[in-house]
Amino acid sequence: MADELSKFKEVTKLTYAEQGKFFLNAFWKEYQGEAENVWKYAFKFIELDTQKKKGGCDLDEFNAHRFLEQVGETKRVVELRETLRQIDLDFNKRMALVEYLLFRYKQTIKELISRPQGNQDEIKKAEKKLEEVQTALTNLLEQLQQQQTALDAQKKALDEQTRTAQQAQKALDDQRKAEEAVKKAEAEQRAAVDELTKQEETYKKLITDLETKSKDSGATVVQRNKAAAELAQVKQEDPLPLRKAKITQEAALRKVEKERKAAEAATAKAEEAHNKALEAQKEAEAKTAQLEEQTRKVEEAVKETEMRVKEAQDYLEEVKKSGVAQGSIWWMEREIKEAQKYLPKNKQK
Repeated sequence: MADELSKFKEVTKLTYAEQGKFFLNAFWKEYQGEAENVWKYAFKFIELDTQKKKGGCDLDEFNAHRFLEQVGETKRVVELRETLRQIDLDFNKRMALVEYLLFRYKQTIKELISRPQGNQDEIKKAEKKLEEVQTALTNLLEQLQQQQTALDAQKKALDEQTRTAQQAQKALDDQRKAEEAVKKAEAEQRAAVDELTKQEETYKKLITDLETKSKDSGATVVQRNKAAAELAQVKQEDPLPLRKAKITQEAALRKVEKERKAAEAATAKAEEAHNKALEAQKEAEAKTAQLEEQTRKVEEAVKETEMRVKEAQDYLEEVKKSGVAQGSIWWMEREIKEAQKYLPKNKQK
């Protein structure tokens, strides 16, 4: 009995998962239908063990009470304490998972210790394979999640940058049209000023020519008198409207020239904004492509890891054929199933 208790104490020092496997290995024939409940009990222990979590092996009295209440053992305090005393088979005032399992399924330490645990070397080898796969899956899933989050954010940024570039293009097109309209108005205004200038020069030339003819000693008296009469008649005409029109048109031309320069500056600014938007769009496209490539590589790594999961499953199938340690094998398969739950839906098998 002392030897059995000593071996049992060693079992109670195993982690919660190891205790669950040990119990199922010993009583697989009787309780394989309870394997899922044993799994849940183990993880309930882990949840309540706030200090050691998965590395823990037993609960103190307070958390043992909480566990019993959560699994439906809703008894009064006195009854709970009595239950705990019955469960605490090694009398250390703490409750190990295996102690609770023996109590719940009404089994003895002697029977637990006497049952075979199977080829532990093969089991450890299978567990190592599984641990490697799970670690790889966890790391890849974290990477994939980070990559997908970054990619989604980048695609959103690219969409926004594309809209900005499109808006900048429209603004540039509109500004170019506005500039063309101002330039057209300037050309028309300049043509009007040129025409008035031409008329003014023609008027001045006419007066000059007539003055020259009226004083030309080589001309006849009749010719000089005729030129003088025409000169007097031309001078009687009021040149003020022409000058006023020219001044008005020149002022209008200066105004439209100013508008043209402003339009050209606005167009240059719009072109600069458009070029910057295009550059930003190209950078966003390049970054998106880079993230897509990185995500694709992670997805490929996930596929490779899935193959490793399949290899681990095949290996477990071989170990199963020995007919022993069925609890450990079931536990490992359950861990694989749990890990696969967190794979992307299109990656699950």
